[in-house]
Amino acid sequence: MPAMPLDPRLRWTRRSQYDEPGTALELDGEPVACLLERIDGGWIARLEVQRSMSHPLVTRRCSSKASGRRGCEMWAMRHLDRLTAEVAQVKANKPARRWCARSE
Repeated sequence: MPAMPLDPRLRWTRRSQYDEPGTALELDGEPVACLLERIDGGWIARLEVQRSMSHPLVTRRCSSKASGRRGCEMWAMRHLDRLTAEVAQVKANKPARRWCARSE
């Protein structure tokens, strides 16, 4: 089965500033999936990262980081329409970041 091309709105980045590259999959700048390294060297994919903590935690074991990345990409492409709507809602609910000069 040939690999599906990744949508240009999806990109791999770091899950945190201290993590290695390629551990968080973002859609329009918001994380939707991430990879976590297990203590035994295995990997876990966490899906539905854009949802609040009140939603169930969705995880999948991965045989390697590469297979986890591929699985996250396939999942994101299958659910792209729903993820796009949910990410838009998350962004709409964020407070605006406005820079204000201090007046003295």
